[in-house]
Amino acid sequence: MNAARVRIARALAAGLAWCCAWQIAGRPAQAAQSPRLFRAGAAVVDVTPRQLPVRVAGNITEVWANRVEDPLHVRSLALDDGRTTILIGVVDSCLMPREMLDAAKTAASRATGVPVERMLIAATHTHSAPAVTGVHGTDPHLDYREFLTGKIAEALAQAHQNLRPARIGWGADVCHEFVFCRRWVMKPGTALTVPFTGRTHNEAQMNPGHDNTNKLHQTGPVDPAVTVLALQTPEGQPLALLANYSTHYAGAPNVSADYFGVFARRIGELLGTANGPVPFVGLMSNGTSGDANCIDFSRPRREFDRFSVAEAVAQAALRAYRTIRFEDWAPLAMREERLTLGVRQPPPDELALAASYYREHVQGHPVRNWEENYARETVLVSQMPPRVELKLQALRIGQLGITAIPCEVYGSTGLRLKARSPLGLTMNISLANGHHGYLPPPDQFPLGGYTTWRARTSYLETNAEPRIVESVLRLLGRVAAK
Repeated sequence: MNAARVRIARALAAGLAWCCAWQIAGRPAQAAQSPRLFRAGAAVVDVTPRQLPVRVAGNITEVWANRVEDPLHVRSLALDDGRTTILIGVVDSCLMPREMLDAAKTAASRATGVPVERMLIAATHTHSAPAVTGVHGTDPHLDYREFLTGKIAEALAQAHQNLRPARIGWGADVCHEFVFCRRWVMKPGTALTVPFTGRTHNEAQMNPGHDNTNKLHQTGPVDPAVTVLALQTPEGQPLALLANYSTHYAGAPNVSADYFGVFARRIGELLGTANGPVPFVGLMSNGTSGDANCIDFSRPRREFDRFSVAEAVAQAALRAYRTIRFEDWAPLAMREERLTLGVRQPPPDELALAASYYREHVQGHPVRNWEENYARETVLVSQMPPRVELKLQALRIGQLGITAIPCEVYGSTGLRLKARSPLGLTMNISLANGHHGYLPPPDQFPLGGYTTWRARTSYLETNAEPRIVESVLRLLGRVAAK
């Protein structure tokens, strides 16, 4: 009896050992046989203001709009490689504060389970959308900001809900036609000078005019690239396309998504998506346009509008799309870093003059000119904390790198990031995850001019740009190594 039990126990042990060995040996084979699955989802949510008139952002003085020219949207993407999920939102807004976007991410995380540090939300920088943060002479619409915050979270959640098997690819072309440096070095003593800006002498001037004979040369290069991230269904049906271009905006009356919205529609038309089985989503993000716009002041004036700019950029995006080799799977990685920078506060003597001028000429009514605006801005900047925290991000999508910076970045900075990126192709998205003003490289401050003048639109320490560049490059290195 005991001998029989021993034989049974030995048989069971041998069988168990064989079974375990088979399972261990079989796991790599099963993993190798399981195809890697890439999924993508896209969504569009309307965020057109329900009540008019509204103050639109992007002006020195207060400007109101009482009509909708075309709707505003949040356009969103969800990407998933089986290990990492990333959410991207592009919002038809001029500038959005970090606390608002943090709230939208928290809500989206509750709905999707995606960590907030795997989300990127950026403004297109249309100057024809309701103000949601206070800069220059425009105060925010707090009720619209609350509405927009919820809609951003809704768009991210919808894109996540729409995840489905997809193919992915990336590429780039150029559009030289509508990106020019808008900052010019002027003849001595002729550049615009405004009090209470931290500058008593300026060598550079923004938008000097076509007929201004005092302009000498532009202060820096621009980035003409149109970089695209494209997604298809497994059958080859276009699903979504995220593009990036480094011009400031085209200009549009009343409430409008500007050329960013026209592009989103037009690229779908060019790709023939009207009758497709899957709704197509086009997205246009703002690149490094802090010192660039559509106007070539070295040549005679020419006519353009949001439609002509969108058409040119969409054609470049189409050329890039036609070069793409789509992949069935691509690795995803995303890293976020927080960087603390100093604030350029006004010296006591200048603050005293600005405060006195503000009390006498500005307090109690909207600002009416540059001088009143910068007196007010000086007072408001003096009330800011001495240091602020920025969120910086880098993404890897296959061999495409994406940087996200919460500033209006100069073209020279964007070109440097692309040149030093460890990934094959890089897209730089500005005004992402907050708004911390213009980001002039240190060599631009001695030239003065708008974008360097101290205000809520330009207040970071003079060494902010190289510190941000090094942080972002470090993040790109980390995601490239994944």
